[in-house]
Amino acid sequence: MSEKAYLCALRMIRHLKSCNSSVGIQILQPARNYTSRASVLGRKLLMKTQPFPSTYKQSATSVRFLSNVTPVSKGENDIKSVEEGESLVDSTPNLFEEKIDSNYLNPLEDEITEEQWTPAKTRKTNNFAMAEEFQKCNSPSDVLDLCSSSSLSLKHISNSFTTMWITVKKIKQKQGQRQYEKQIMFEHQNFENLCRQAMLAAHRMRHGDLVYTLHAVVKLQVPQTTRLVQTLLRVCQERLNELEEREISIVASALDGMERCGNVDSLRAGLRVLVELRLPEIKRVMPLQTMMNCIGKDAPLSLKKKLENKALEMRSQFTLPNAQHMFASLAAINLTSLPLLNFCKRQIIDNIDVIPFWKMIKILNACIQLSYRDEELLSAIGDYILDTIYLWETKKVSIFLMQMAKLGFRHVSLLDSFAEKVIENPESLTLKDLVCIAKVYSLLNHLPEGQSQLLLAALNTSLHLYLPRISSPELLRVLFSLSNLGFFPSVPLEKLMRENVLNELLDLANPHIEDNTRMLHSIKMCLQLDENSPGMPGVLDLMTVPVDNSRPQIDVETTLEAIVDDPADLQKGIQLSSNYYIDFLLAVNTELNTTAPVTHTNPADNSPHVISVAVLCLQPSHFAVGTLHPLGMLAMKMRHLKALGYHVVLVPIHKFKTLEMAERILFLRTQIFSGKCTAAEEPTHEEPQQS
Repeated sequence: MSEKAYLCALRMIRHLKSCNSSVGIQILQPARNYTSRASVLGRKLLMKTQPFPSTYKQSATSVRFLSNVTPVSKGENDIKSVEEGESLVDSTPNLFEEKIDSNYLNPLEDEITEEQWTPAKTRKTNNFAMAEEFQKCNSPSDVLDLCSSSSLSLKHISNSFTTMWITVKKIKQKQGQRQYEKQIMFEHQNFENLCRQAMLAAHRMRHGDLVYTLHAVVKLQVPQTTRLVQTLLRVCQERLNELEEREISIVASALDGMERCGNVDSLRAGLRVLVELRLPEIKRVMPLQTMMNCIGKDAPLSLKKKLENKALEMRSQFTLPNAQHMFASLAAINLTSLPLLNFCKRQIIDNIDVIPFWKMIKILNACIQLSYRDEELLSAIGDYILDTIYLWETKKVSIFLMQMAKLGFRHVSLLDSFAEKVIENPESLTLKDLVCIAKVYSLLNHLPEGQSQLLLAALNTSLHLYLPRISSPELLRVLFSLSNLGFFPSVPLEKLMRENVLNELLDLANPHIEDNTRMLHSIKMCLQLDENSPGMPGVLDLMTVPVDNSRPQIDVETTLEAIVDDPADLQKGIQLSSNYYIDFLLAVNTELNTTAPVTHTNPADNSPHVISVAVLCLQPSHFAVGTLHPLGMLAMKMRHLKALGYHVVLVPIHKFKTLEMAERILFLRTQIFSGKCTAAEEPTHEEPQQS
C-alpha cells in the first residue's frame, strides 16, 4: 500500500470511530498510531539520527534502562495494574487507589483525542477561551475549579499545573498563606483527578507540555514518591534524546533540589551524557550555558573542564548578558574558573551602570558560592552604588552590603555614607533593615570614624521601636551583632534573658538550636570580658559550644622554634576555658627580651615583666578583601584574648608563605618581642551611652 493510500485509510478509520459507527467500533486498535504524515515518514529517520548511545556500549540503549525502577510500559498487564491501583515504583505509596475509567486517556487505546479530531478552528477557539479563563485565576483552587471535566485536553492538563504554580508564586509568603493555599489545593476534590489524568496522559504530551508539567508538579511540592512524579520522570527519560535546549534546561531546573532516587539519578546521568554528546555541536554561548546549568554540581570534573574549555574557546562571542549568566552557570556546576571569571568581570565593570539591581545581586550570589573575592569587581560595584546612593532605597543598599559582607569586602566610603543615612532617620528602618544593617557592620567589624557612637545609638533607637513585637530569634541576631561591636543595650538584653525567651531559643526541637547556642555563648563572653559582668542566667553554663580549632601550620612552627630559646617554651594547640583556640602559646620576658617557660595560670597573674603571647594562624577569609583588617569574629576574639591578658600576634598564612625564612623570622620576632599588637589590630570604638 502506498503512503498516500495508507494515510487516507487511517483518516477514514478515525472518522468512522469518531462517529460511533458500528463498523468503526469493530476495527481493531492498532498497536501504535501516527497522527501526521511527518510522524509516519519521520519515525525511521528519527531512530537513525537520534539514537542514545549507551554507557555500556550497547546499540542505542534508551536512558530509561539506566533506572533501577520498573519502567512504565504499555502492555495489557500494566493497564490492569493501573486500574487496580498497583504502584508503578517499588515501595512507593499509592495516592491514586480508585479504579480508572479504561476509556479515558488509556495508553493502550487509540491516540485519537478530542484535541485531534476536533476541527482545527474549533480547537483553537476552545484553547483560546480556556487560556483566558486560566489568566483570571488567582489561586490553585481557582484553577482546579475549572478542571472539573474528566476529559481535559493534553494542553489543558499541562496548563493547569503551570497556572497553579504561577498563582502560588504570586502569593506572598506571609503568615503561611502560600502553604495554606497549597494545603487547600491538595485537598481539593478535583486535584486527584487532575493528577490521574496527567499521569495517564504523560506518554502523549508534547515535549514542552511534558517538561513544564514536571517542573510545575515538583515546584508545587507534590510528594516525589507519588506515581505521578515518578511517571513524569520516566517519560522524560524515554524522550531525553528528543528534547530541545530550553526543554532540557526546564528538566534540569525541576531536578534541582529533588531527593535522590532511581528515576532522578537516571535522568541526571542521562542529562550529563547528552550534554557531553552535544557539546561539539554547540555554536552559541547561550546553549552552552544551558548545558552547564543541566549537569549539576556533582557532575564529573572531566565534564566540567570540557565545558570550561568550550566556553574559553567562545570568549569572543560573549555579550554582556552572556558575561552575567556565566557567573551563575559556573556556580551551578560549582567550578571556580578564574580565566572565565576574570574575563567576564571585565565586561561587567565596563557596563556596571546598565546592569539591573537583581542581576547584580545574582552576580554577587555566584561570587559567594564560588568564593570568588575579586577586589577590582567588588570595588567597581561599591563605587557605583556610592555614586548613586541617593537613588537607592535603604532596603536595596542593605542587601548589596550584606552580599559584600558575606564576601568579606569592606568598602569604607560606602559604609560610612550609608551610616549617615541611618543616623539621619533611624525610625524609617524596617525590622529586616535593622537586622541586616547590624549584621553587616558586625561582620565587617566596621564603625564610621568619629560617628561610631551616633550609628550605634541610631540602631538602638530603631531596636527599641520594634522591641514590643520583635521575635526571639530576631532579637538574638540583633544583640549578637551589637555585642560583637562591643555595644550592650540594657533593655533589649533584659528581654533576651527572660526564662521563656531562652527556653524558646534553646528548645531541643528548635532546628536552629546550634546557631542559637553559639550566639548566646558569644553574648555571654562579651558581657563577661567586655563588661565585667556575668549578665547571663546560669542555664547557659550548661551549654556545649563547638570547639573553635584549626591545624597548626608547620611553617609557622618551624619559624617559632628558631626564635625561642628552648623548644619546651613553645606550646601548640591550646584550648581555653572560654572555648577560644590558640595555635601557638609562648611567654616572653620583656625585660630580658627572651622567651620563658609557659605557666598554666591566668596571664594576669604573671610577673610584671612576663607576658603571654598568643599566635593565631589565619586564612585570607579572616580578613577583609585586600587588607589585613580583621573581620567580625576574629576582631571579637582578639578583643577577648587581650582582655584575658594575652598579647595577640596574627600570622596571615597567605602572606607568610610568600616570605623567605629570614623574613619570616624577622616578622615574628618583631611582633613577639615588640610588645605591640600586629598592624591588623582591631580598631577601638567609642562606646555610646547604653539604655
